[in-house]
Amino acid sequence: MVDIEMAHDILLSMPNVVEDAHFAKPSYKIKGKIFATFNIENCWLTVRLMPDQQVEFCQNNAIYPVPNKWGVFGWTHVDLNRINKTDLLEVLQIAYMNVMPKKKPKI
Repeated sequence: MVDIEMAHDILLSMPNVVEDAHFAKPSYKIKGKIFATFNIENCWLTVRLMPDQQVEFCQNNAIYPVPNKWGVFGWTHVDLNRINKTDLLEVLQIAYMNVMPKKKPKI
C-alpha cells in the first residue's frame, strides 16, 4: 500500500514534472503532456501506458485498464491501496517516459 502523500511526493520528485488541475483532479505533466492524474477520493492514479505496456502491467492486480475507450488507448488505473512502492515507481517511470519529449536527431 502506498499512501496519498507518498504518491504525491513521488510524482513531484520526478524531473520537470508540473502539477496542474485536470477536471478538478491533480494532473502531472511534462512539457504540457499529462502522464498521470490523481483521484484522491478513490485513492488511485491514472497513468498513460502504451497498450502493450498496459497488458504487461495489468498482470498486477493493483493495475487495470480504465473501463472505457480511454483504457483501450492505454490509460490505466493504479490502486494505491493494493500496490507496493516498488511497483508504483516502475509504472510511474514508464508512464513518465511515454510522454517525455523525444530528442530529434541532428542532421
